[in-house]
Amino acid sequence: MSGKKIVMTIRIYPEGDQVSLDDLLAAVHSAFPDERVSNPRKEPLAYGIEALVLDITAPETEGISELYENKIKSIKGVGEIAIESERRFVEAGKP
Repeated sequence: MSGKKIVMTIRIYPEGDQVSLDDLLAAVHSAFPDERVSNPRKEPLAYGIEALVLDITAPETEGISELYENKIKSIKGVGEIAIESERRFVEAGKP
């Protein structure tokens, strides 16, 4: 394995307006203890409902997007998710 990583920007839609986005974020951290979950932000949808948008690192391997998508969808309170972008992860100071 090369050790290369990607960063995925993921939008998580809660099942309803009673779902705490802070709890969803904590659950994502728990589901991916070995990955960097960063830049979490709440974005308004409609009628007081917000989506959680975050970046998560993942190994650069075939099928990883679907694996992560399914893992996040299995978290209690998650309605739908959308992977908005994927890009190579490069650590600062490394070529």
